[in-house]
Amino acid sequence: MNLASSIEQHDPGRPALVDADASYTYGELTAQAATVRSILTASGVAPDDRVAVLAGNEPSFIGGALGALGVGARVIPMKASNPLPELERKLAVIEPAVILVGEEGAWIHEHAVTLGVTLIDVPTNTHAEANRPPIVDRSPDDVAFMMLTSGVSGDPKVAMLTHGNLDAGQAAISTGVDDGLRPDDVVLGALPVAHIFGLNAVLLTALRVGALLILERRFDIHQSLELVRQHKITVLAGAPPMWRMWCQIDAPAGTFDSVRIALSGAAALPADVCQAMQTQHGLLVEEGYGMTETAGVLTTNRGIAVKQGSVGQAIPGIDIVLVDDDGTPVEAGDSGEIVVRGPGIFCGYYNDADTTGQVLTDDGWFWTGDVGVFDDDGYLFLVDRVKDLIIVSGFNVYPAEVENILSEHPDVLGVVVVGGESVETGETVIAHVCGSPDLDELDAFAKARLTRYKCPTEYRLVDELPVAPTGKIIRRELR
Repeated sequence: MNLASSIEQHDPGRPALVDADASYTYGELTAQAATVRSILTASGVAPDDRVAVLAGNEPSFIGGALGALGVGARVIPMKASNPLPELERKLAVIEPAVILVGEEGAWIHEHAVTLGVTLIDVPTNTHAEANRPPIVDRSPDDVAFMMLTSGVSGDPKVAMLTHGNLDAGQAAISTGVDDGLRPDDVVLGALPVAHIFGLNAVLLTALRVGALLILERRFDIHQSLELVRQHKITVLAGAPPMWRMWCQIDAPAGTFDSVRIALSGAAALPADVCQAMQTQHGLLVEEGYGMTETAGVLTTNRGIAVKQGSVGQAIPGIDIVLVDDDGTPVEAGDSGEIVVRGPGIFCGYYNDADTTGQVLTDDGWFWTGDVGVFDDDGYLFLVDRVKDLIIVSGFNVYPAEVENILSEHPDVLGVVVVGGESVETGETVIAHVCGSPDLDELDAFAKARLTRYKCPTEYRLVDELPVAPTGKIIRRELR
């Protein structure tokens, strides 16, 4: 098998993609991926080599990622919006053989010498080749995508997802004539393709079934609603902040009439948002739960009676157990850490056996760090997190990464980062700082080194930070 083969099973003339005013057929996407395979093969890229793709929500990402998969490489999606210092930290971990560059990542060419990595522009003008390199056959256990995230230490972590992992996630979403994605669906691609939700649940699943994908390069509330109306979107997926904006704006009557599947994920969906979408627009938003390490899907409300506030029930093939601090299953009705096993569970973190061993057992159980509770009907409700994770607009932010960067400022003597509530983004990043920095200067310092959603929205100068006798920061006192 090879996930790159997904687009080759469809009629070449079938509409596949709309990007602004440009449109592409499945045949044109196939040709672009084949051209990338030719270029990578000529450049000496071999199976299991690591290939980064620096692009936004654009056709170049699709052609680049599928072309790299096609030669058997491991694909690492990288946000084109990453500041150079953050990009350098990530590249130092993954050490890619080459970087495929999309239109939105073209700025990286200015730093080619410094980075010391071969840069290859994804071609936009493709042609049918008589001798296309064949797609390399891969095992379901071979790594397909390596997804960048952060660990509790703040260092970049790279979750390895196999062809089989991602295939299982896509199958869970596309299964069923009525409930799953269909070839006649029109899917809005507004979620970032470098995020597992946008990558697997939206982009790759749409290509798998032969649906039409409408790309939105950068989410804009007004533009997204116009795309829904103009293209008669039938599948609408978004993170909770997107759904909140969609329900708060005065959308014309009938805007969402074409939508038959409305999905929310990446963070908990507030019940009032779900209720507002149903009351105002007659649209039932179905919440699911998953994470990068699980190929994006563990539970769903799809195909069952939706319970507001619940992330639904486990998808077929997924086992979920709630355990206490000792790893013992909790009594019925009690909350516990969510531990899962199934075909979508990743195979570990790249070059990090220690961290992998802390969360993944030899027999395939993954400790999520989330706390949940089951009701009597088997619906899962998320109630807390074990980890000090902050989720901003569906993106994970580990406090240690932000703290490490802010601590590099010469006027910062100590810093502790915690999450705060935000109506717009679900949570926001708050930095408590010891020292004498100019806060405007510190904010600029952070924005030059961190992706936008990781940057604090509030800085609080404090005389001292709460520290336990062991030296560990007591974050709960600052929340």
